[in-house]
Amino acid sequence: MDGFNYITQLEGDLKACITLCSHEKNAGYWNMRVQLFYENQPAGVASFNLHGYSQEEAESVAKNFNTNAYLMREIDEYLWGDSD
Repeated sequence: MDGFNYITQLEGDLKACITLCSHEKNAGYWNMRVQLFYENQPAGVASFNLHGYSQEEAESVAKNFNTNAYLMREIDEYLWGDSD
């Protein structure tokens, strides 16, 4: 698998283009790149490493990104963490 791309609505006008790539040398190691868009304008890029996931599990994390409380909290912190 070279890569998996998925676009999802996160919250309100916030969307994510998620790219999931495997590392050939390390089975079960995935990099998930999340390019964020707010009101269709680039808002930043976050990256997550997934260790010990099968292809199906990693794809499920990417497809269900917006329902994962940990990942959504990380995105909130990335975008709004310094605004307090």
